[in-house]
Amino acid sequence: MRFGLLILTLCVVIGMSGCILASNPPINLSKNIALDATSEDTKFHDDNIHTVGETGPILEDEKDVRSQQESDKFTEAVLKWRQPQTIQQVVVKAEPGQMEFFSVQYMDEEGKWVTMKEVRDNMRPMYRFTLNNPIVTTKFRLKVPRRWDSRRVGGQKRSTRGETGAPSAQEYKKIQEIELYYALPPDPMEAGTAEQ
Repeated sequence: MRFGLLILTLCVVIGMSGCILASNPPINLSKNIALDATSEDTKFHDDNIHTVGETGPILEDEKDVRSQQESDKFTEAVLKWRQPQTIQQVVVKAEPGQMEFFSVQYMDEEGKWVTMKEVRDNMRPMYRFTLNNPIVTTKFRLKVPRRWDSRRVGGQKRSTRGETGAPSAQEYKKIQEIELYYALPPDPMEAGTAEQ
């Protein structure tokens, strides 16, 4: 009796999950718009996983103390376009441990960096997330701490940098690929199939 009830419950759950999956068709994504961007190191958005780019120093404003403090603590990977671009999905590929912590940001119309996502404890070779609402911008960046506390990479603990000055070679983080996409309208053929 109990076994039969368990089987029946399992069948209902599987059937309902199939309906839920069918009602949410996959997002139809654009081509990788990062390929059309300019940057200081094109290797992290050249559509080649075997080339590796690096974050670079944040250019500081000599009159802005906040800018100087940011430059002391972070490095960045910036993509720029002449025309505004729509971004809805971000994919970052890197060796585990390289991009364990980072902020995903875009520049708003007032010229200020806005954080879309704070990523922590990422040890995956590919990190992907999709925004509910797309953003439009001409500048995108990954802001990466120079150093961080890590209990994951070989049990080592990386201490936070307390001094200022130019980042050392190990403080620049290696990125295999940054990919950016926006959602295309649903394909009418697929939408018609899903409704049947």
